[in-house]
Amino acid sequence: MFPRHIQPLLAEALSDTPVVLLNGARQTGKSTLVQTLAGGTRRRYLTMELRRSSF
Repeated sequence: MFPRHIQPLLAEALSDTPVVLLNGARQTGKSTLVQTLAGGTRRRYLTMELRRSSF
């Protein structure tokens, strides 16, 4: 994974806030970053993507 300048800011926000929204352009590594931060913790990663199989 490429170094992300926002990673320390997200970690700081998660230290005192139960929910953090990461919003941005497609295919910029948001999911990878969040899954990396959540890995090995009790945090959950949730997405707002629609599943096409439900249509």
